[in-house]
Amino acid sequence: MAVNHSWSIEDCLLVISEFVKRYKTEDYKKIEKDVAKKIGTTTSSVILTRQNYIALLEGKSEGFGANASKAQEAALIIFLENNKDITRPKLIYILSN
Repeated sequence: MAVNHSWSIEDCLLVISEFVKRYKTEDYKKIEKDVAKKIGTTTSSVILTRQNYIALLEGKSEGFGANASKAQEAALIIFLENNKDITRPKLIYILSN
């Protein structure tokens, strides 16, 4: 696992899509671990990425949201544009639990 993983937009999209697909049936710790393994990073990095998404969706400009990368911002926009059935509040709910 790379401590200083260089996140791509695809990596960022994978975090969102895996939680959306699996949140109803699997433990979040398992999802975090699986995603980290798939992209070659730490579980902590996946957790921080998820927290950045929540902050961005809530419009926060301080804390986690302020630390979001351009790839995370782009992935969030792409995901929402391609998944019109998932609203911002629903995505916050999915990523928060």
